[in-house]
Amino acid sequence: MIGRTHDRLFAACGIAFVALELGGSAIGGKTHQLMVSSSTSQVARALAKPVGTLSWVGSYMELLSFGFFLAFAVWACTKLGGGLLGQIAGAAAASYATLSVASLAVIDAISYRAGHGLDVQLGRTLVSVNEALYVGTWFMIAFFLVAAGAAAVGSERRRLGWSAISVALFTLLATAVSVTGIGQFGILLFFVWTVWASISLTRQTRVAAGAAAVAQHA
Repeated sequence: MIGRTHDRLFAACGIAFVALELGGSAIGGKTHQLMVSSSTSQVARALAKPVGTLSWVGSYMELLSFGFFLAFAVWACTKLGGGLLGQIAGAAAASYATLSVASLAVIDAISYRAGHGLDVQLGRTLVSVNEALYVGTWFMIAFFLVAAGAAAVGSERRRLGWSAISVALFTLLATAVSVTGIGQFGILLFFVWTVWASISLTRQTRVAAGAAAVAQHA
């Protein structure tokens, strides 16, 4: 019973990660929407006035999300068998969270200085640094998914495993094609996979528990 409760808790962490990340990004505000491809006039408008309270709420939600992700990732790697593949997946997950928090820290610095005389060229430089860190997270996602996917295939969770590997390959190929277009679609697929993995791994625990109960009564 305790094991099932733990599984539900950590599965909820995976879903909370996706919800907080998407929700925080949606309300992050004008500075969070700046990209390398943003025009000088767009950057100037975003830096002209201080950001609102809602933007800081969004940033806070995003920062919180990575704590939930790390809890999910450690649990998922354990459920998938641990071992060397689990260690590689865990290291990639930690690197993804670290780069993501660093990226958010840069964009928060831009937000903090917006409306307080931040030079447009310096703003563009910081936006470029933020995007470089953000794109770097895509590679960590791919490495996490490859290792976790291989572990899932090895533990007879083939659909979960091959879907993870497919998302990883798509992310790597799409990033090579375009970091401002199709490349960003890989992160959405990663979110979908995370929710699916959270539900799937918990469901399999319930099925295993039910089978064990039947065997005891037989």
